[in-house]
Amino acid sequence: MDSKEKKPEKEVKWFKKVRGYKRFFLFAGLYLGTFLVLLSVAAEYTSKPSFCPTCHYMETFYQSWRTSDHNKVDCVECHFEPGISGTIRGKLNGLVQIVNYVSLSYKKRKPWAEIPDNTCARSGCHDNQALSDTSYYFKGVLFSHKNHLKELRRGKTLKCTSCHSQIVQGTHIEVTEATCFNCHFKKSDDPEHKFDKLADCNTCHDLKNFSKVQMADMRYDHTNVVGNKISCISCHTNTVAGNGGVGKERCFQCHFENDRLERYDQTDSIHSIHISKHSVKCYACHSPIEHKIQKIDPTVPPDCQSCHSSAHMQQVSLFTGENGFGVEKNPSVMFLNGINCRGCHIFHEENKSGMNTFKSGESSCEKCHGKGYDKLTKQWEEASLKRLAMINSIYNTVKVQVNSTKSSNKPEAEKYMEEAKHNIGIVDVGKSVHNVQFADQLLTGSYSLMKKALTVIGSSSNLPEFKSGTEYIPNECASCHMGIQEVSVKKFGMNFSHNLHTVRNKVACAKCHSNAREHGELIVNKENCNSCHHKQANSDDECAKCHSFQNQIYSGTYQNKSQPDFMKEGGVGCIDCHSDAVKIIKPDNKICLKCHENDYEAMGNEWKKDVKTLLEKANSEIDRVRSLQISDENKVQLNEAKKLVNDISTRPSIYVHNYDLISTMLNEKISKLKKME
Repeated sequence: MDSKEKKPEKEVKWFKKVRGYKRFFLFAGLYLGTFLVLLSVAAEYTSKPSFCPTCHYMETFYQSWRTSDHNKVDCVECHFEPGISGTIRGKLNGLVQIVNYVSLSYKKRKPWAEIPDNTCARSGCHDNQALSDTSYYFKGVLFSHKNHLKELRRGKTLKCTSCHSQIVQGTHIEVTEATCFNCHFKKSDDPEHKFDKLADCNTCHDLKNFSKVQMADMRYDHTNVVGNKISCISCHTNTVAGNGGVGKERCFQCHFENDRLERYDQTDSIHSIHISKHSVKCYACHSPIEHKIQKIDPTVPPDCQSCHSSAHMQQVSLFTGENGFGVEKNPSVMFLNGINCRGCHIFHEENKSGMNTFKSGESSCEKCHGKGYDKLTKQWEEASLKRLAMINSIYNTVKVQVNSTKSSNKPEAEKYMEEAKHNIGIVDVGKSVHNVQFADQLLTGSYSLMKKALTVIGSSSNLPEFKSGTEYIPNECASCHMGIQEVSVKKFGMNFSHNLHTVRNKVACAKCHSNAREHGELIVNKENCNSCHHKQANSDDECAKCHSFQNQIYSGTYQNKSQPDFMKEGGVGCIDCHSDAVKIIKPDNKICLKCHENDYEAMGNEWKKDVKTLLEKANSEIDRVRSLQISDENKVQLNEAKKLVNDISTRPSIYVHNYDLISTMLNEKISKLKKME
């Protein structure tokens, strides 16, 4: 009985034990399943970009990603290598970051993420772009991925992130130009490694591949530069600042181990570890190198100072727009764009005859700005000479008064006069062509200083008016066409004065010129001018302002003659024939019938025929005499005959203004020409 009673007790214990295991495995399975579910949910959640800024120091990186071209690509697709091993490694690294964040140890180190090349080249991303043969323009620079990733650069293997990197203050995985400059412009101390091709302008800026439209869209149209094969360094020098050096102190940003710091001079090993194995950015170690058009520092003497001590300082003052009294700084546009003296003067350029320095002239302007630009500089020069003569005259007048004054303020007045003389000297010696706007400011500034000098000594003398050129042309044209008020040109066979139109009558430049199709294109014709001028034509004197030749013929004073037309003597004026009571007209022969008999029209036709015959005879004699060896006196007679024939030929209706004078003069010239043997 005892044994039979004990057997169930063992079975009960066994069943209890089995039931305990089942419960354990059940709960363990439940816990494990829950853990795996939570783990998968956490893994999925932490893989989302929105989780990244949970650590507040990731906020700036997250925001730059949101505004980048990669904002449709999840972070893990770039920061984890393709495949399960990369995902697991990435998750472990993410866990380490969380621990660093919770423990606040992140404050002692910078966040760092490496992006392997195979994540960029994964299927569906940049698998073909990196090694393609295509080239494209990046900020005006011709770039090829193949040249950078398939070939060694400075003996180093580059990675995608060597150029595409993270900048917290802006872009995300975009090209940082600092890397380009460190590679292209860092000088090598190793004579076996020369990288002249890298630093050659045409390596990146080959303008021959640019279309005319692309060159015209640049800040300065380089069409003429390419056409004339002008070297970049003819205009652009000092385009590189910095040496890209690596100070040993930069190593302490990441390393503190002595054994690593002792490898500072092992550059090949350092580049292999930092660039090939890890994605360390070049600018993390190298000091920055800047590549851009840089302004000339006016405090630094020009290169020519080594030979020409204290020379050309006035030119530099004008070019940089500095060192004037009583005027604001106003540097030249060319100075602001980094063009230096060499751009126009071609300092000591090597040619077949040796080293030469050229004086800037017509070719200097036109090689970059195009044919005809030199006319503008001549205009500046002519206007400047006239204004200098005027301001010097004023200066001499004021100087006499200041020197003779007995005022106690004489020293102050003399100071103003010295400052005025300084301004005038800069323009006189420096030449306004170096900065025509600042030259104008200096002269008007000197005028103001002289007025102050007279004021402080109590003088009541009135100085002649001396205005700024911008007051003559108060619009944007003045920035280039300073001094246009001094220029007169020949147009439509008549003298045209800009001074009369732009200064006295305030005619806007746009009234006659347009930039719509071509810069400065003339959009008026003779009729347009007449529509304005003929409204004022109410006397012979008004007509003579434009039609001086016709007036001289009609009055009989041409070439110092005294033979007026009989109608002029009878008191007939220009408007008697050239007006129909409404407007000025160009009449035909029928106008004569208003006052004369019916056969007078036929007489006009006879005059015309007669003058035509005389012109043919005169031209025949001129052609004959041209082939002869004649005296200087006869040459004068020949030139007078040619001028007369030209003046009459270019005005077919001139015969009606004074037939007797014209026929007499032509017969005289023909007779003199016939006597020349």
